Amino acid sequence: ATVVEVELSDEYQLGVDWSLLTEGSNGFSFTQSLLGNNLVDPPFSVLEFTNLNGTLGDITAAVRALQVFGDVKVLSSPKIMAINNQTALLKVVDNLVYFTLEADTVAGQVQVTTSFTSTVHTVPVGFVMSVTPQISREEQVILNVRPTISRVIGYVNDPNPALAQAEVVSRIPQIQVREMESVLRVSSGQTAVLGGLIQDSIDLSDSGVPYLTRIPGLGRLFTYTNNKSKKSELVIFLRPQVTHNASIDGDLSGYRRYLPQARPAIGSVDSSLREDAGS
Repeated sequence: ATVVEVELSDEYQLGVDWSLLTEGSNGFSFTQSLLGNNLVDPPFSVLEFTNLNGTLGDITAAVRALQVFGDVKVLSSPKIMAINNQTALLKVVDNLVYFTLEADTVAGQVQVTTSFTSTVHTVPVGFVMSVTPQISREEQVILNVRPTISRVIGYVNDPNPALAQAEVVSRIPQIQVREMESVLRVSSGQTAVLGGLIQDSIDLSDSGVPYLTRIPGLGRLFTYTNNKSKKSELVIFLRPQVTHNASIDGDLSGYRRYLPQARPAIGSVDSSLREDAGS
């Protein structure tokens, strides 16, 4: 799978126009393979990319083609294996740690005492995807996929009145989540494209006249705020490949080069040294 975020340019604010990629001789073709009838505006398409010689191309070419619509950033490019009819879970996340405070106020005869208890929390931020494949005899793959992208967009103060009265600040993260769940049918080796998750964001930046912006009380007169809005679309490429012999000597022989080289046994090293000494 390859997860891509496209920051849409001004002329493509409605999202990626996939029909543009099918024009000309770029090797792209699209078909719909939906499970069910009367589905309007499906959120995914099946993308089949072939090179000029007719062989199956790679996802890299499709990612490069998205640069027509804006700046492209690859968020994650994981590989995952799953047994037929079994769910596989992939997580590429950072566990964000934050604390919440609880105030306990005790009124005594002389004064009021407030104690605080902190509780640690963790929230995963990043990319999570669950995949459940169902493989037919014709090597058609029915995929139940649920990708989730989350990230921190800011922090807010805990509105607990007791904390505000004690002038204690507790910051809580704001998490933005983009998630979809789809069931699609793809042939082994084809690439499914899931898109349509568009978000709006606003970047605030202050600028002004140097030095004059630092004058107390008057600095705001020489400062202006630039609000820049942008849209981005999340695109996910999925290519299922049916593997009959999931071993290094079988369909996964191409991964052998990533394994460390086997070291000779100690006995074989000693025997070779004795042979060299005898010669």
